[in-house]
Amino acid sequence: MYSVLIVDDELAIREGLVALLDWESLGYQVIDSAANAIEAKHKFELYSPDLMIVDIRMPGRDGLELVEELRKLDPEMHIIILSGYADFSYAKRALSFGIDNYLLKPVDEDELQLYLANLSIELDARIADRKNHTAVKVWSREMLVQSLLMDRSAQTTPIMETTVLEAGLLWDSYQVVLIRLLLQDNSDHGPSTVVKARLAKSFEEHDWGVVFLLDSYLGVLLQPSFQKELVHKLMVQNIQEVVFDHELECIITAGNMVNTLEDIPVSHQSALARMKEHFFYDEPGMIGPDSMKIKKELSVSPEEIENRLGSVVERLFFSMDTGSSALLFSLIQEAGELMITANYSEMAVKSRYVRIVTFLLNKLSLQYKELSPLHSSMDEQIEQIYKHISLPQLQRYTSTLLEYYEKGITHDDMEVFLKRMLDLIHRHYNKNLKLDTLADVFSYSSAYLGKLFKNSTGYSFNSYLDKVRMEKAKELLTQGYKIHLVANEVGFSDVDYFREKFKKLEGISPSDYRRKNLE
Repeated sequence: MYSVLIVDDELAIREGLVALLDWESLGYQVIDSAANAIEAKHKFELYSPDLMIVDIRMPGRDGLELVEELRKLDPEMHIIILSGYADFSYAKRALSFGIDNYLLKPVDEDELQLYLANLSIELDARIADRKNHTAVKVWSREMLVQSLLMDRSAQTTPIMETTVLEAGLLWDSYQVVLIRLLLQDNSDHGPSTVVKARLAKSFEEHDWGVVFLLDSYLGVLLQPSFQKELVHKLMVQNIQEVVFDHELECIITAGNMVNTLEDIPVSHQSALARMKEHFFYDEPGMIGPDSMKIKKELSVSPEEIENRLGSVVERLFFSMDTGSSALLFSLIQEAGELMITANYSEMAVKSRYVRIVTFLLNKLSLQYKELSPLHSSMDEQIEQIYKHISLPQLQRYTSTLLEYYEKGITHDDMEVFLKRMLDLIHRHYNKNLKLDTLADVFSYSSAYLGKLFKNSTGYSFNSYLDKVRMEKAKELLTQGYKIHLVANEVGFSDVDYFREKFKKLEGISPSDYRRKNLE
């Protein structure tokens, strides 16, 4: 199956393209989709798709800017551009980047299917060329380990036993360690023969084990030691020093211990599983069997998770809006815990944090013009969220980023603190505002804040909120709005409760009030 990544800011278009064709029958799989250029770039780096279908017009960086950036990273990748209308200048510029096709929306099913069939032939030929290589004939310790890891069905024959003995690999126990090399921005670097050569020499000198290359990782088959903890500590220190000398970063994971050489694929698979889940560990050294995973799965409905996340985002906004930055980190952590509970993947967690931060900064920028000068670096700063290799590290960065923008807001002095509370109520009366929530945001006890509020306004918090809501309701009723729409607009989910509250406060039912003011 050849992989496809769809990039469009409209969810309906993304889902429509997935449903348009029977992709699998054509030899393709839509592995994921992205809603903007930032998300698309990082999913490209994650999946290395064979084909990307990219919308030409998106908020922020448009499709052509994204294509130009991707072309520098992978000149051979196949790209189709989508456009809502024919535009020769756009088409000419797109073709200059070496795109495969320029399709107009709505996409013609037959045209796309024909293109995919022709592309499949081209990709088949490329793979056949790559497979045209000769097998390695010279045995070595490294090649023996690679062979055992790649061929899980292999049984230990007398010839193999002799080879293992000659290679000095008859040990009491075995453990596979994997090393993933990263660039300074934490994007994948791939295996490095230079790093591997230095590690192999060092490990040979200390009798720590056999260094090998397999797939996209460096690996080590660890030799058992009576001083296991000390050896592991020295080994990790050695790996990190060599990696840092080459201006790289790394993630190190260890598999489970096994007793026979035949079982090292089991150790390798457990190391690989930890590597794939490394984001959910807070471990600066080597992630191994004793490391605590922070990802837990609980039975909570998706609707409940979304509701709780919505509440966290709301509190994050209020915290920044009111200058209560001390709460930001705990709220960022709370959002992460909810995503972990919902079994979010690493990419899903990062994408959700990106969307949360983007929403908060865009909403605050509309209200506080002093944030406008900071916009030039905003995209790049948000993009850094994708670069972090662990959830705790990402959360610390995100909290620091929000604190940076919160400090750019000019807040009122504490003397007009209550005026800001009133302003907040008037701007968000239709939200689920609660005194307890605002007390948390302002770092007061709810009882004390309620007393301050009543002394200043003469109303309890709930009474004042009802008063503001009823004034807005009367405006809408005077304009002829239906009762259930008015209730929803001013923050009441129960229309009967709205009728009861309106009549109690205004002395007249909503319907009678509307009729009286429309006559």
